[in-house]
Amino acid sequence: MHRFFGRQVIAAARGASRIRTAGIAAVFLALAFCPQAQAAGNAPSTAAPAQPAAQQQDQPAPVRFREFDITRPFRAVDPQTLRAEGLFIHLWGIRPAQTSETPLQLKALDLMDSLIQEQRVTCHVVGGAMPELVARCATQNNQDLALELLRAGFAVVDRRQTYDSVFATAYEKAQESARLASKGVWTYVNQENSDKNSLIPAWLKPHMDVLLPVAIIFFPFGGMMIVALIMWYWLKRMADLQQMEAEQSSRKEEMLQTRERQVLVSTLEGELIENKNKIEAFLVIYGDMLRSLQDSSEVPKYQQGGDIVQKHPGFGRTVFETNVGKLSLLDIKLAGLISKLYSSMPKEQEYINLEPDVPLDTAIKLVEKVLKEAEELLKPINLVIERLQGGGSERKARAPQPPQ
Repeated sequence: MHRFFGRQVIAAARGASRIRTAGIAAVFLALAFCPQAQAAGNAPSTAAPAQPAAQQQDQPAPVRFREFDITRPFRAVDPQTLRAEGLFIHLWGIRPAQTSETPLQLKALDLMDSLIQEQRVTCHVVGGAMPELVARCATQNNQDLALELLRAGFAVVDRRQTYDSVFATAYEKAQESARLASKGVWTYVNQENSDKNSLIPAWLKPHMDVLLPVAIIFFPFGGMMIVALIMWYWLKRMADLQQMEAEQSSRKEEMLQTRERQVLVSTLEGELIENKNKIEAFLVIYGDMLRSLQDSSEVPKYQQGGDIVQKHPGFGRTVFETNVGKLSLLDIKLAGLISKLYSSMPKEQEYINLEPDVPLDTAIKLVEKVLKEAEELLKPINLVIERLQGGGSERKARAPQPPQ
């Protein structure tokens, strides 16, 4: 242990009263912390003449902090601080371990109390200012309090204070031994590092004794079940995708057929309406001709120089012949009516020559026959047009919507 400063004075004061001891200690403390006053008494006056540079270099360096020892019954107030009679001694070379665990601080205080045991503690003051001092403190059993706190893991080395000192190695070794043994704060530090590097979650570790045997027994079966479920899932997904693609393809094909059907219906309807107009025009022309033949007050035109009678109107068949292969898109009955109607229409135009010598009755009958055949075509052509118009609108209403 360090040699006490002013040992003779302190030894003489042991037999005196407590008040006298406190007074003597205060005097020595004042002397220890007032080296500047002593240096000021020895310093040259500011009114003295300037000295040469060589003499200034020979002047002594400024007086440093004067270390001293103090022995008293101290009590720990926190893991780094002792208190006695208005003095606060902060242990040199360590700083409290930074942790949110309250039990750790309580354990540190309990260790301090067990080391001190309400006995005197000798502190070698190395810094600070009254009443806050910094010192290295040891118990009556010569146990360094800072070193014991480091070994228990309740403090860490303050390297700013221990740097380049004779105590640095001992303090570092004490801290390292606590870290390797996972004592104090190092329990939480090592556990946190272990949790970070571990593949097993912290909440699962307490149950590993039960889960590990179960995993060893059921892992192969569970693995096979997982593989089977994965395969079933992927097969089901592939089947669903194929079904979805098939439905989309079917919808697209149905949409194309619907469009083709609508185009076919509209073109056939237009051609049949045109043929109907031709029949109506034909009936008008030859109806006038029949009335002129039946009028006895006029000489028939054909008797004056002959005439030509058209047996039937000139029907258009281009749309039907071009799309005859697409009639399957229509309703079966409607396709049959269209085919039957176009088959009843003459493909080529035919004419009858009325010579002047043809009897009037024969000419009238001939024109009546032509008109009758033309009128007979109006009924089926109107029926087909109505079916096309009604069927087209119905199919348009039932047409599938395009996929979103």
